Amino acid sequence: MKPSISICIPTYNGEKYLAQCLDSVRAQTYSDFEVLVVDDCSSDTTFEIASEYATRDSRIRVLRNERNLGLVHNWNHCIELTQGEWIKFVFQDDLIAPTCLERMLHAVQPDSVLVFCRREFIFEEGTTQSILDYYLAEKALVERLFPNSTPVTARQFSELVLNNLGRNLIGEPSVVMLHKRVFQEFGNFNSHLIVSCDLEYWVRVGIHAGVVPVPEYLASFRVHGASVSARSLLQRNYRMNVLDGLVLFHEAVFNSRYAPLREVAAYLSVNLAQQFRSKALWAYGLAKRAARNGTNPDGSLLNEWQDVAIHFKGLSSVPLRYSLLRQWHLIVWHCRTLLGLDGTEK
Repeated sequence: MKPSISICIPTYNGEKYLAQCLDSVRAQTYSDFEVLVVDDCSSDTTFEIASEYATRDSRIRVLRNERNLGLVHNWNHCIELTQGEWIKFVFQDDLIAPTCLERMLHAVQPDSVLVFCRREFIFEEGTTQSILDYYLAEKALVERLFPNSTPVTARQFSELVLNNLGRNLIGEPSVVMLHKRVFQEFGNFNSHLIVSCDLEYWVRVGIHAGVVPVPEYLASFRVHGASVSARSLLQRNYRMNVLDGLVLFHEAVFNSRYAPLREVAAYLSVNLAQQFRSKALWAYGLAKRAARNGTNPDGSLLNEWQDVAIHFKGLSSVPLRYSLLRQWHLIVWHCRTLLGLDGTEK
């Protein structure tokens, strides 16, 4: 007999916290679930820890990928292997409260497909003040937008998205439970996104089907204080914080699945296409200027741009538009210089 809920735990080198995660899952007051741990070729003892838990609990299935799929591809692979009607992600570093499944199932309406709860944060040593402030602001946003358990319609959710473009209105995957049919109707997570793949998916589903908030803290999301070199930080920030955001705008403007959002944007006089063009020119300009001024002499930011642009047709004309705009600015500057309008003498 198939379980009501499939709990997906995609793992990679998660030995430090995986046991705590699995303990929180096994402590659920609602017991009709399976646990699917899919290890993405970890080099530590993640697979062994999960396998040991599987010997103690027949609800736990453990699989290991033949090759490393990467973060988002492994999420999608987990989904393909599930048997339950509902899918609940719990990531290897995170925890869920004992009543998490029970309370989220209780909130389900006849046509619900996306239910989410609130989350606490576990800030690891080394977390910077700016990162801490960011997550606390996101927590406050969820509390403000979803103060109670009233279901939010697709139209209402679209308006919230347009008023908070680029912000994760729901939270990380460990706070969400999805009906399995959403993946047939709306596709899988977008593997071209690095950190915004969850945000994008919640929007893609929510603007069609609405969302159901559970105003209880039923999950805990761990925030790591990782340090990286200045160079890798620049490249990582550009890929995650600049290009991910640009792809979100691209999907809102060009992807057929975002038609409901565009309809609401037109009604509210929000020009998504204009915002996309401005953001695209700014993002490409960042990479070009970094290559010219020596901040990024190896051109790795431009390579990141190319890796993303090849998959999204709306970005193909941006380099030409940027070049023409820059030439125009240079012409204007030379004319102003010749006429003495830049403050210099003729």
